[in-house]
Formats: sequence, structure tokens, C-alpha cells
Amino acid sequence: MKNVKLERRHLETDVLIIGGGTAGCYAAIKLGAQKDLRVLVVEKANIERSGCLAAGVNALNAYISNGHTPADYVEYARRDAEGIIRDDLMMTIAESVNGVTEDLEHRGLVILKDEAGNYVTRGWRNVKINGENIKPLLAKGVREQSNVTVLNHVNITDLKVADGTVHGAWGFSVRERAAYDIEAKAVLIATGGAAGLYRPNNPGFSRHKMWYPPFNTGAGYAMGIRAGAEMTTLEHRFVALRCKDTIAPTGTIAQGGGAKQVNAKGEIYETKYGLTTP
Repeated sequence: MKNVKLERRHLETDVLIIGGGTAGCYAAIKLGAQKDLRVLVVEKANIERSGCLAAGVNALNAYISNGHTPADYVEYARRDAEGIIRDDLMMTIAESVNGVTEDLEHRGLVILKDEAGNYVTRGWRNVKINGENIKPLLAKGVREQSNVTVLNHVNITDLKVADGTVHGAWGFSVRERAAYDIEAKAVLIATGGAAGLYRPNNPGFSRHKMWYPPFNTGAGYAMGIRAGAEMTTLEHRFVALRCKDTIAPTGTIAQGGGAKQVNAKGEIYETKYGLTTP
């Protein structure tokens, strides 16, 4: 194969965010409020339509409705994960989900409401939304930050490490013959999980037909491992218990319809394994 010479481009920033999906964009919006920080978002696609919510969703699956508390959500997560969770981290998340939901609505996300003006819920921890524009809305929020720069179509592959400290990252353009050398005081990895490692459950399907986008290749995990980072809280791999068309991982049949899941012995699944919600 003929050698290809790449142009080397050097950039410097205070905070480097690797990945411009929902998490990366939201982090950039929040960090952008600190105007003394220079923030750089690097995304291998385009933040307008990248990540798990690229095409939108019809519900936010983390909202605590009236009559329930963050502690209820922690308990639900604990049962779902057979006890393998960090209660303190889950509580921090649970205490924030409603505030994030309201912030998204303020940014223009359409959330369905009843005649009294309350969110329409699906169960006690879901709210119905018209979410096809969730990524463009977040991308708009990122670009409104004067101290945030977006670098699309650049794939970060490795962290720069010296004396046990990360001080930037290496990457390359997916459209130009260019390699990037980025210096940063802090690096936030928001590259998603490793769904792209798994094959569809139907061997006749193409690899992109799965619950999560196949572009979640585990790159962030690999970067951390190669850099010598401790990988923690990865003991349990969450599997969404719901059915999505015919290509779901495993799931709740007719979620929200009140249908029971019964095994071959006539036992109700939720009751047998203690999965009923508070």
C-alpha cells in the first residue's frame, strides 16, 4: 500500500470533549457557561445528527413522576442490575434527571402534556416526547457558546499521557489527509459504549440494525485501557428491557400495555424475580 503523508495540525484547549453525541453536547453546553474556559468538541461524524439519539426518540426513559423520589429510581436500578450498582452515583443521576428534562423543554424539545399542563408519563419514570429534533437542538445550544469550538469529522484514537496524566489526544480527519495533535488541560470522553462490537440477533440483518448505533465501537474504553486508566463500574452491562420492532436485545412485551410476561411454567416474570416497580 502506498504511504500517505498526513498534514499535522496542532490545537490547544482547556477542555477537550471527545464525542459529540447527546452527552458530549450537553457537557459542552454546561461547560460553555464558564466563559473563562476554552472548550473543544471533537466528533467523528457531525454533532447535528450523531450518537444514540441521532434520529430522535419518542420518550425520555429517565424521569421521576409525581409520587416518586430519586430513591425509588435508585431502588429500581438496583433490582434491575441484581444489586451491582454504585448507589451514590445512581443517586446523583436520579436527582438530576427532572432538571435536565425541564432544561431540554426550555431549549425547544416538544414534551407531550395533558390538559392540566402536566407531562404525559408512560409508567412512573418515562415522559413522552417528540424527539426527532433533540440532536439539532443540542447542537444549536453548543454553537451558542462563544467559548466552545466544534471539530466535526475527526476521529480521536489515543490519549496523550505523560507522567500518568492525560494532557490531550491524537486523532485524524475522516475526510482530509490530516492528523490532529490536541493539547488539553482536561479531557472528557463521551464516546458511548461498545454496541458496535455485537452482531444483530438475526444473522440475515446488516450490522447497523441494532438497538444502539453500531458506531459505538468501544473506542473510549480502548483509549482508557491503552492509557493505563482504571476501568470501574463496568461489572454490569445494562440491557434495555423493552421490545423495539423485531431487532430488540431482550424485552418487555407490550410495555405500557399492562401485559404480563409469563414463562413456560406459567410464572409471572416480574413477580418471580422481584422486578415489580414501587
